[in-house]
Amino acid sequence: MTGRRFRFVKWTLRPDTEADAPRTVHRFRCVALDDHDDECGACSAACAEPGEAQGWASGHWRANPDHASFAGTVERPWVLWMDGPA
Repeated sequence: MTGRRFRFVKWTLRPDTEADAPRTVHRFRCVALDDHDDECGACSAACAEPGEAQGWASGHWRANPDHASFAGTVERPWVLWMDGPA
């Protein structure tokens, strides 16, 4: 029987800032309610810049003046990083 050796390491979750990391994306979704309390749900495209998603929200409001409530999301890449011995 052969002996086993284990190497315990500490892992850290951190934002992925490497050049090949997925891009951070911004989205806005209309959460205005209709007469039946159903959410509009219209959503911007995934935008690299927050201003682009905010521009979509302004345009949606101009086209639908009673739709003035939005939810914003930011999707940022994270990575587990081996941070030395445990």
